Amino acid sequence: MATRILSAVIVLVVVVYHALRLMAAQCSGAACDVYIPLSLLLPITALVLAAVTGGIAANEARADSGPWTAILVGCGVLGSIGPIVAGFLIKDNDVLVWLSTILVLTVPLSVGAHAAMRSRARA
Repeated sequence: MATRILSAVIVLVVVVYHALRLMAAQCSGAACDVYIPLSLLLPITALVLAAVTGGIAANEARADSGPWTAILVGCGVLGSIGPIVAGFLIKDNDVLVWLSTILVLTVPLSVGAHAAMRSRARA
């Protein structure tokens, strides 16, 4: 249950970040400075949440048989460390933002898939 809530929070953080990014693109001058702290805080928050959620989900999946523990650990690592590595390799900021978004969203997607498969197996 906690992993699904954390997954929803990750998606919310990503959506808010992209909404603020669109608003900042419309902005000019000193008024845009208000977006700077949020543009730094939200991605860091998403990375931390991806790591925590992936770890908790993998721990919950240990009781189940199958590959879900490895999948959830892999997505947790990919979603939390992948954007950092991509930041060193990719110079185009727009590509980096969208690639990082995809990498971070692998965590809620894998948690949702695991929850769906788990509930289907119980039924």
